[in-house]
Amino acid sequence: MEKPNALGISAEEFKAIEQTRQRLFQLSNSIQGLKVDVLKSNPLPPPSSLQAQSQILLRNLQTLLDTLTENTHVFQHLHVFPDVAYPGRVHENILLQLLRKKLEPGVEEWVERGRETTRELRGGTGTGTGGGDGGDATNGEAKLEEVWREVRAWTVERVQKYVLEEAGDVYTDEERERGVENVRTGLRRGLEDDEESEDDEGDGDEDVVMEGQPQQPQQQQAPKRTGPEPEMLFWFEARGDFDLPRNVELLSQASTKRAPLGGTKRG
Repeated sequence: MEKPNALGISAEEFKAIEQTRQRLFQLSNSIQGLKVDVLKSNPLPPPSSLQAQSQILLRNLQTLLDTLTENTHVFQHLHVFPDVAYPGRVHENILLQLLRKKLEPGVEEWVERGRETTRELRGGTGTGTGGGDGGDATNGEAKLEEVWREVRAWTVERVQKYVLEEAGDVYTDEERERGVENVRTGLRRGLEDDEESEDDEGDGDEDVVMEGQPQQPQQQQAPKRTGPEPEMLFWFEARGDFDLPRNVELLSQASTKRAPLGGTKRG
């Protein structure tokens, strides 16, 4: 190949440089695409789109890392220098950026933060803080798991308290602290007394039957809601969401389905 010979490098070294250039080009396009989507979308893109683009970025980063790791010996021995025909005066900024031997201060800070995070996740095996026996750096993932366990325990306890104590209450805690007699509901009777009076009126109406007229079937009252189903709470405790699958049979519905099967018709 004439081009590698003109540059003074072998064909394998030129192939490694070309592969790295292609990986960087793909990564740059992915970052630019994500940037454009975020800036042009109002509101932000849906989570599914952001997740898909993040997966693409991760794959491009992993591919670039594999290429750099595979050709480490090549890049350690290569020396960059400008060609005689390069317009150094016109593109001086690009030339200085290419010949820069140290990272920029901002980039160097990012690299150091990434190395510290890597040492913490690997148990402090590297140099720096957490080396040797590991110390607090060895508990990076353990601390995060502990935080999520505490959040889950608190959430389950709070949901149980709401279902057992607060779901059927017509007043909030703040209204009870200020006094339920001061709550402006727009009703002449209290909310709690209203339900009792309706039950009493319903009991009295059952004994009244008009003669000469066929008795109309009583309208079935809708069952009172007593809170979420137990299966829903168990699912939330195990998975952390309320998306109960449709094939899960509820205990309250199973009793009504089995009822007609218990008896037989008699002639």
